[in-house]
Amino acid sequence: MIIQNGTIEPKVKTGGGINPETGHAVKPATTVWGEPIPCQYIPLTHNRLGRANGEHYTLATYQVLIEEQPFEAEQLRLKDMEGNVVGEYSTISVKPLVAVCETEILI
Repeated sequence: MIIQNGTIEPKVKTGGGINPETGHAVKPATTVWGEPIPCQYIPLTHNRLGRANGEHYTLATYQVLIEEQPFEAEQLRLKDMEGNVVGEYSTISVKPLVAVCETEILI
């Protein structure tokens, strides 16, 4: 059982495809945010000292725990309990935690 402090929304690609005869794209794929999944997120690193081309940015990595389920999204959006977007992140790894019936996602 997780102690929820936010939600994640997986990025889902829909549509698109390749014409098998010509090899050209039939139509471009579109991306939408999936249904919110309750989660518990824990910041592993949070550093505001990133700098590139004179611009500042925040370096952050999080451990996200969700109830045990298959998770295959390459990108996700993390929100806090008030619905504020914490950030949009790429998935680093997904690991089932069988002993506690949870799935760990590192972003």
